[in-house]
Amino acid sequence: MKILVVDDNKFIQELTKSMLEPEGYEAVLCSDAEEAIAALEQGGYSLVITDMVMPGKSGAELMEHIKRKKIPVPILAITGGVENAADDYVGYADLFSDHTLAKPVKRDEFLATVKRLIASRSR
Repeated sequence: MKILVVDDNKFIQELTKSMLEPEGYEAVLCSDAEEAIAALEQGGYSLVITDMVMPGKSGAELMEHIKRKKIPVPILAITGGVENAADDYVGYADLFSDHTLAKPVKRDEFLATVKRLIASRSR
């Protein structure tokens, strides 16, 4: 199963990939929302994991695009937490994502959430 990972921080991209791939997922890494939108046009993703705060289009704008285009993929938003909630990114995450996790993400909680969101898509 392919999972689209969107984060402008290369370390976070690789860390996320290192959690997903041993579980049998293929992590496709994107550095920004525009790159993610292009990847989504190719289809075949079981989940989108996006950071909220990125240069250019934010994770909120990416999620709005996914919902507006009715792309059938669950979304997991990752936020820096309430202390970084400028422009109410936490509120946007809750509004447009299927689930929101705050950084730092705990591995077990993260993987359980990924599995649950992918399972919900197949229902």
